[in-house]
Amino acid sequence: MAHIYDYAIIGSGLTGLSIAAALSRETDNIALIEAADVAFGTNKKVNFPTGPINNGLRFVPDSVLAEKAMSFLEKILNKKVIADVSEEAPITYEAGGFKTFLGFGENPPAFYEELAYFTSSKRIDLASQPFEWTQALFEQFKGDFMPRSYVTKFHQEGDKVSHITINGSKTLHAQNFIFAGTVKDLGVLLPEDSISTRARSKLSKNTYWTALCLDVCHSKEVTDSTAMHILNGTTQDEIGPCAGRFLPSVEVEGQKLQASQWMTFIEQEVTEDSEVVGMALKKIKRQIKRAYPEALDNIKLERIFVAPIIAGNGDIKLSANLTIPELENLWIASSTVNEQKNLVGALLQAEMIVASLGFRVEASEEVTMNHEEETPQEASL
Repeated sequence: MAHIYDYAIIGSGLTGLSIAAALSRETDNIALIEAADVAFGTNKKVNFPTGPINNGLRFVPDSVLAEKAMSFLEKILNKKVIADVSEEAPITYEAGGFKTFLGFGENPPAFYEELAYFTSSKRIDLASQPFEWTQALFEQFKGDFMPRSYVTKFHQEGDKVSHITINGSKTLHAQNFIFAGTVKDLGVLLPEDSISTRARSKLSKNTYWTALCLDVCHSKEVTDSTAMHILNGTTQDEIGPCAGRFLPSVEVEGQKLQASQWMTFIEQEVTEDSEVVGMALKKIKRQIKRAYPEALDNIKLERIFVAPIIAGNGDIKLSANLTIPELENLWIASSTVNEQKNLVGALLQAEMIVASLGFRVEASEEVTMNHEEETPQEASL
């Protein structure tokens, strides 16, 4: 007789791992299914000449919802994630100098909502980095991890998913299914009668964005600014602006090195077009050089990272408890269905799924005491 898992979680990025770690407090009868060779999604550690860095630009704006998301993560990890809150306006370069970035005016980029996430003048300074979060969450997971496993179909019996097909041939049964993969894929994966033809078509036609990231190791300190840079140049084009910032410089073998990380977005449909990707990368470099003329001289390392369908409008009709209306045991945890963006949206979606499954994640006494020992100003985070 086939084994039946309590939960099958599809996708082991930040959202899937947060849910997996939370559910692991109650059961180890969980399958964590991942198409890639390893877990962590886009939030994995990258070894860089300056030391370990995130896999591309990472940033957490300060807001009530961002603090809620970080609090949820702290409860799962049993340690503080928020170190402090800083106020520092983003900057841009124009007319030969740096100025406070005041917005895009009448010409916002098509991916405005994705980039606006990085333009907050208040940020949460982190006690640990996102690549450390996913590692710690994975260590808390109790269950079966299944890498190199592509879900190729959901199968329906009555108003429930009965099982899924993996890699076109393997069958996996579970009581509950949690989808934390790319929401666009649901148009292909969902059973024929579970959503309308119109809804299925909408999933494929929604606008999705691919993040294009450039990490640079400079052979000298370029700037001591820790502000977020929003760079776009003087002419409007289809590529749009980029966001980026410099990490603190470090001394390595007697040489001062500094890493910087940059990100822009391109439409998912042209992700495979090397010419579009090349143009976007050239524009990022052109804007860095325009602002810091010597920044790209004798660079130590340049790293390009493409994260397909990482953002966009994952518009799909869900019931109040975040399940597909016709499939009462299929929860949609994809971060793109959350109104909040990026890391904040991923964690808030995980928190809502955990709550809708009937679980309450409590903070450990240590985390609670740490917060109580903070000053009144810090405690209001």
